[in-house]
Amino acid sequence: MMDIVACFDHGFVMPTGVMVYSVCANNADVDIVFHLVVDESVTENDKKDLVTTITAFQGKQVRFYEVSSQRCAVYPLLKAERLTRATYYRLFLAEILPSTVDKVLYLDGDCIVRHSLSSLWNTDLSAYAVGVAPAKSENDMVLYKRLDYPAENGYFNAGVMLINLEYWRQHDVTGQFVGYIGTYSDRIKWEDQDVLNVLFHDKKLTISLKYNLQTGFLYKNDAWHLKEDVAETIKDPVIVHYSAVNKPWLAYSRCPHPFVSTFLKYQNLTKWKGVRYEKRTVKQQFKNYIGDFLREIGFFSPRKNWYVESSPLD
Repeated sequence: MMDIVACFDHGFVMPTGVMVYSVCANNADVDIVFHLVVDESVTENDKKDLVTTITAFQGKQVRFYEVSSQRCAVYPLLKAERLTRATYYRLFLAEILPSTVDKVLYLDGDCIVRHSLSSLWNTDLSAYAVGVAPAKSENDMVLYKRLDYPAENGYFNAGVMLINLEYWRQHDVTGQFVGYIGTYSDRIKWEDQDVLNVLFHDKKLTISLKYNLQTGFLYKNDAWHLKEDVAETIKDPVIVHYSAVNKPWLAYSRCPHPFVSTFLKYQNLTKWKGVRYEKRTVKQQFKNYIGDFLREIGFFSPRKNWYVESSPLD
């Protein structure tokens, strides 16, 4: 049995549904309970859609847990154009989930799972609070000065986390999370990910990048100590994490994500086939239309590709 968690509000129902489908499609032989932590913005129809996503797969269940959006209403949100305060819900998993659940795999809704998760799930986490992969910003020394812990401990991305809930409960990390936010909210830039790193920077197990291939690793001109790992990982990642603003379900992209076909492969197998979100203003849509037309006729130079070279995987 595998326990998988996602936390989201109404705006992330569709991507989360596609993520859930990708998990089921590539882990057909495993019994899985999806623990979906939502707030009041997620409607009953949304829930029905998510349940319908797994009906074609045996041994899969969905359980919903509702939290009030007001619980995190005053928490820092410095990147409001990208995230909502639903990102903070994962800090409360130790008290939200039943006490019988002592380990979970947390996945952001903007992930796609391409292979079996069994090896990750079976990782020995008994001595650690979390199993996590490095974040692209790990080599940013300003980050450690801001959060006040040693740079040698590194900084992880919280979009994929193998979580030792038994450890969380034994050490009352929920109380520690709340206490840190209340005392040091001025230090927080990357929302709950900062909080998790402060508490677990020396209590984490580092997992392979193949379980959390973040968009930031795919940008060009980023020579750093994980470059070789990234080059190997992009050949066949287990989990692709669309962690930047350039989401594959947006109606328009100046430079398509190199693994957009991976997302579309699974989206096209769900009820959300063909769904795109338009985030641009009418004025911005018009500017993009004119700019693209002028590039097409050769008046403007073509846009540069942001990403490293990679072959479509799916």
